[in-house]
Amino acid sequence: MPQTDPEAAGGLRAADVVRTLEELAPSSLAEDWDNVGLLLGDRNAPVASVLTCLTLTEDVAAEAVESRAGLVVTHHPVLFRGAKLLTTDSAEGRIVLQLVQAGVAVYSPHTAYDSARLGVNAQLAELFGLVDVRPLRPADDLSDVGGGRFGELANEAPLSEFVARLTSLPGQERLQFVGRDDREVRRVAVACGSAGEFLGDAIRLGCDLFVTGETRFHTCLEARTADVGLVLLGHYASERPAVERLAELVAERHPDLDVAASHVERDPIRWT
Repeated sequence: MPQTDPEAAGGLRAADVVRTLEELAPSSLAEDWDNVGLLLGDRNAPVASVLTCLTLTEDVAAEAVESRAGLVVTHHPVLFRGAKLLTTDSAEGRIVLQLVQAGVAVYSPHTAYDSARLGVNAQLAELFGLVDVRPLRPADDLSDVGGGRFGELANEAPLSEFVARLTSLPGQERLQFVGRDDREVRRVAVACGSAGEFLGDAIRLGCDLFVTGETRFHTCLEARTADVGLVLLGHYASERPAVERLAELVAERHPDLDVAASHVERDPIRWT
C-alpha cells in the first residue's frame, strides 16, 4: 500500500506531479532511444513527498522508502533496456520490487530535462556565465530548446584561466581537459553527461571550447586535432546539481509538497 497521505499534500496525486515535470521537461524533447516518463507506479496514488536523484541505486531506493516518498524522480531511467524478469537476483530487480512493495512511483525526465528551457544544459551555460545562449541542436519547433547549449563569455580568456574558474566551483576541485593553456576561449559549448557526440556540433558552430561530463579517448584526440579545448567535468558533477535544482523547481510549484534531493547519493568515482 502507498505510504503517503493525500490530505498531507493537499490532495496531490502522482499525476499532478507528473504534469508539472512534463511542463518543466516535455517528453517530446527526449531522444528517440530514451525511456522517459512515469516508469513505475499508479498515476492516481496520493503523493505527499518526492525524492529526486541522478541514479536510482539500492541505497537511494532504501532512502525513498525510509523517507516515505510517494514518488522518486530519477534522471537516469530504471528499466532502461527493458527487462524479461524482475527478481531479487539483480540490483535493478531488488530496487523495483522494493519500491513496488512500498508503493513508491518512479519518473524519469532524462534527455528531456537535458534539453529543456530550464534544463541541465541551460543551467550549465548559466553557471559558466555564457550569454546569447542557444541550443547546439535546436528542436524542430522551438528555437530555445534542444540538445546541448553554446554561448559567449563576456570576456575572452585563456583556456587555463577558464579551467581554473571551473575548479573553483563547489564539488569541482578536479577535472580533465584537452588543449593548449594559452588557447583563447570566447565561444563555449556544453552538453552534460556522456556527450562526446556533440563535439562535431561545437566545431561546426565555431566554438573554442566544449564542456561535457565524460567522453571517449578518441574524442579527446579529435578535439586536440581540431584545436578546440575540451573539458571533462565528470558525469556526476555535470548533472547532479541540476537534480537538486529540479527538486527546487517542483517545490516552488507545489509548496505543500515535501521535495528533496537524495542525501545519500554520491559520485561512485573517487580521486586519490
